[in-house]
Amino acid sequence: MSTSSMMTESSVEQLKVPFPSQIVRVFVELERIEAESKKPNARNQPSHETVEWAMEVLLRVVPSTFLLGSEINAFQSEIHVSWENLETGKTVVAFLQHPDMLKFYYERTVNGEAVEHNLVSTDNVGDLSARLEWFFGPVQ
Repeated sequence: MSTSSMMTESSVEQLKVPFPSQIVRVFVELERIEAESKKPNARNQPSHETVEWAMEVLLRVVPSTFLLGSEINAFQSEIHVSWENLETGKTVVAFLQHPDMLKFYYERTVNGEAVEHNLVSTDNVGDLSARLEWFFGPVQ
């Protein structure tokens, strides 16, 4: 049996579905940050390596729908990616400082008071996906 005959019609249809524009927006924003850093008067901007690292980290977030609603910002030489849900009181902020360094902060607030929070340093990008699973999951 050939490989091509193993693909179903629905598999082919799924391949035609475009990458959601809200997810593409994240990478367009990273490209904008990199372009800003190349301007002659740019100071204290993320390096090309930091932008590439941010792209690598965010491409490895599973599922990619976790990127929906994220905010991307340059802060001095870092890139910050944040998620905030006012209804659940949950916040996650990833700090991308340079390649192979990933830090993220998460918290859950109740009535304006942090009831759960931590700053995590890791070299495992999967840890960010796990924290985003917590972010998008129900409040316990």
